[in-house]
Amino acid sequence: MEKDIIFETVKNMAIEQVLNTYCSQDDPNRPALKQLLEHLLNCIMLSERKIYLDKNQNDKGNGFYDRMLSTPVGNLELSVPRTRTSNFRPSVLPEPYKRVDSSYTDLLMSLVANGYSESLLIQTLKSLNLPYSEEEITKIKNDLKNELQLFKQRELPENAFALIIDGYHCEIRDNSKVKQATCYVVLGIDLEGKKDIFGIYTFFGKENKADWMKVFEDLITRGLKKVLIIVSDDFPGIIDAVKIAYPYADHQLCFVHLQRNVKRHMTKEDSSKFNKELERVRLSSSDIDEAVSAFNQLCNEYLPKYPRFLKGLLDKAEYYFAHIKYPEEIRKHIYTTNAVESINSIIEKIRIKSGGYFQSTEILEINIYLQRENFKRGKWKNGVPLIKHHTYEILQLFNLRYELDTQNS
Repeated sequence: MEKDIIFETVKNMAIEQVLNTYCSQDDPNRPALKQLLEHLLNCIMLSERKIYLDKNQNDKGNGFYDRMLSTPVGNLELSVPRTRTSNFRPSVLPEPYKRVDSSYTDLLMSLVANGYSESLLIQTLKSLNLPYSEEEITKIKNDLKNELQLFKQRELPENAFALIIDGYHCEIRDNSKVKQATCYVVLGIDLEGKKDIFGIYTFFGKENKADWMKVFEDLITRGLKKVLIIVSDDFPGIIDAVKIAYPYADHQLCFVHLQRNVKRHMTKEDSSKFNKELERVRLSSSDIDEAVSAFNQLCNEYLPKYPRFLKGLLDKAEYYFAHIKYPEEIRKHIYTTNAVESINSIIEKIRIKSGGYFQSTEILEINIYLQRENFKRGKWKNGVPLIKHHTYEILQLFNLRYELDTQNS
């Protein structure tokens, strides 16, 4: 009985410590972290059974069963594994067990994504009295890397409605040095409105055309041949890279970044007036020609005062309004890169809590992969309703675009 109480106390303390470290009592992300803890505990138990079976080869796994575990943050719905002989029981729990769906490598994903170093990982496992040797921990880490590589190499759909792409800038340890790096995240929306991360690519240094070409070449190699629209910021070389990789795709430069750049290059009074009119043009234009014409007129009004900045905008006018070619109800999903930036903002919080940089490229990419898993179980599960509602129109645009382009090629 005393041993059971000790296990329960240690477990609850660990859970509460993680929660309080990474979000406050009123933080809206607290329920999501609670879900991560359910996965963490489920996978600790599954890992324990795997280690037990490796040492007891006459025994076999025999399914799982459900258990509700009371903790300081509410009830956790757990899946407890068992064996045929019933000689196994997870050390992390005071009594018998259940069914788990996720791989035991989710344990490491959860720990890494919440900023754990390798030494803290070992310390945590030992504090829970789990029978892991350093060799077994290394095996779990290697399995995790394999999971990430399988994700990065998986086959992609041949056709997609949209790609929303962004470059996340951060610092990563490379051997003994901490270096500047860019992680390119590609969010895909299929022809039925479902979102998924199509690719994660990390390169040391700043964004450049050569790296963007590597990103697009990998997407094409993995099967993605045709895209209707690509949404990005105005990165160096990105316009040329898109033209080469997906010549028939529309290219939308992020409208929100445009408004931010206006604030950066104009006085407060001028930028306020300019952006107010810019938003009116975006919302009221019936087609792209009308939008580009109104945009050119607006830029020309301020051109004498900001010639260099506005000339650059005029040269790219059509790229800021490509989204207007699509049904009005879905334009809000394809005029900005905010969908990817929301993922990056979560990763940025983890970077800060991890000491300002990531310990390796793998840890950064595992963080993004874990966020992808959470989104797919949540808000991405059923697709974007407004895009799904306009599937017929999107398919018509897609077929028209690529049928005509096939005939012209």
